[in-house]
Amino acid sequence: MPSLQIIRAGSFHPWLGVFETVRVWRGRPLFLEEHWQSLRRSCAALGLKRPTDFRRHAADLPVADGRWRWVIGPDGASHSFQREKTAARTTLALMPCAVRVGSQNWDARHKTLSYLAHWQARRTHPGGEALLLNERGEIASGAMANIFWVRNGRLFTPDEACGCRAGVVRGWILDRAVVRLMRSRPAVLDAADEIFVTNSMLGLCPVRRWNGRALIVGAVTRELRRIYARVARRS
Repeated sequence: MPSLQIIRAGSFHPWLGVFETVRVWRGRPLFLEEHWQSLRRSCAALGLKRPTDFRRHAADLPVADGRWRWVIGPDGASHSFQREKTAARTTLALMPCAVRVGSQNWDARHKTLSYLAHWQARRTHPGGEALLLNERGEIASGAMANIFWVRNGRLFTPDEACGCRAGVVRGWILDRAVVRLMRSRPAVLDAADEIFVTNSMLGLCPVRRWNGRALIVGAVTRELRRIYARVARRS
């Protein structure tokens, strides 16, 4: 029989920890400073110690594409790099989901190791993206991304008070475009002219179908994707 492993008291914290996933393009981490600030905010919210400054390891990354993951827990920090070509996903489908998130919950507002609800939502629609609502039935986010929509040329996204994460690419858009922060029910998406999602690995990905309704990749989405592609390479 295998020998018994002895661990010190207090070292089992499966619920307590945060992470960041940094997209690496040809050895260059995109939005490095923004990810670092996001990690610091998450650690402060959960009461974790000041995080290890992962930025100093950027020069050690291989000249390759992939994802660089930072993890902070009560027992320390770790980071790892995984070679991975960015998925050639140019559009995706968005579907409603029965899974709910709490607007005040840490696991909704931060990238915590308590990721089960988001993973459950992803499993409901593995070929696309699942729309998560909060306890009030308001749009919060996707299972793996932030949500934006366009109506009559105006750009909207859920307010953080709805339980969405302050994603790095979301923040980039808020800094560069006029965006209305909303507390909306999913019916607003039925009238949207354009919908797109954002995360660090996808960048900006248009939604071509919402709940079975076909959508176009409109002018607002195309222009933001064009600017993002240029700026991200200079991050």
